[in-house]
Amino acid sequence: MSRMKTLSFFNNKGGVGKTTLSTNVAYNFAKRGYRVLFVDCDPQCNATQLLLSEAQTREIYDGGTDPEVALRESLSKSVYGLFIPLREGEPEIDDNLPIYRSERFNIDVLAGHTSLSQIEDVMSAAWQMALSRETAAFRRVHWAGQLVTAMEDKDRYDIIMFDVGPSLGPFNRTVLLGCDAFVTPTATDLFSYHAFGNLARWFDAWVTEYSEMAEGNIEAWRRFSPSYEKKARNLRLPGHGGSQLNYLGYTTLEYVKKKANGQEQLVGAFERFRDKFGDEALRIGQALSQQDSEYLLGHVPHMHSMPATAQDVHAPIAELTSNDGVKGAQTTQRDNYANKIKDVSVAVHDRLFATDTTAPVASER
Repeated sequence: MSRMKTLSFFNNKGGVGKTTLSTNVAYNFAKRGYRVLFVDCDPQCNATQLLLSEAQTREIYDGGTDPEVALRESLSKSVYGLFIPLREGEPEIDDNLPIYRSERFNIDVLAGHTSLSQIEDVMSAAWQMALSRETAAFRRVHWAGQLVTAMEDKDRYDIIMFDVGPSLGPFNRTVLLGCDAFVTPTATDLFSYHAFGNLARWFDAWVTEYSEMAEGNIEAWRRFSPSYEKKARNLRLPGHGGSQLNYLGYTTLEYVKKKANGQEQLVGAFERFRDKFGDEALRIGQALSQQDSEYLLGHVPHMHSMPATAQDVHAPIAELTSNDGVKGAQTTQRDNYANKIKDVSVAVHDRLFATDTTAPVASER
């Protein structure tokens, strides 16, 4: 059995095309033959709306006329159900959850939920207790590792992809703790640039803090727990079934191009900030003790209304047809957009599996 990979798409600023990129990268991995589980950890649930049909979302979220019953049922049918035991003080998740199939993307989905924003407080409290060597809390902050280990033991997937909201809070930290790697989609404007810079400073601080937390809790386990190795493996800690978090790189969302003398030119804002992101990416890599010199994964074109069309019909960009409303010159645009995203997907894939000799065998379908 090959070791399963885990990947997150993460940025602390919204409006950078993260959902469109992450879902279409998942589609491209599935096209290569990988078995993909997509976990929507963004309380905005945009990925869930894109990936699942109206019938599926009604089944999850529309529980009838009683609002309390509807909420309770939707919590148990979404990724939120993972955290119900944690909210009740348990150290382990419930990994027996309904998984839905996205037919047009050809991937499985753990649906998101707007109530995920409430888990921020749970994870904040668990993080602080884990810093005080409370080992049950330490297990709670590794909920993502627990999920990955459970899926790996069932050998259902080759890769799990997490989509997270635009936040630097404790919840997103806990997602990253279960990941082998992450990608930062960006847009090239002033605010995206400053938000990107915040990431490097954030990683510097929390990597140091987590290292102290892990050292303290592992020491306590080794002294008092006869099942230390099993617990460490179940959490997918580095050296026990997990690996050091790796930064794969960033993508840029291009702005609409303008024409001068018949030639397309980048707009001024894009030109000003495009080359500055590389320096900030280096800082993120250095915070994670990486020595790479180049982190640009590719440029994603501005796709105008096509992501909205894809959202309406729950389809990847490459699969949009005339029946979905794509006609005339839009077919050429669709192919161009799909090829650009495929190029990014190839770059993500190659970096994710760069040093892994146990990569699952996948073939182009």
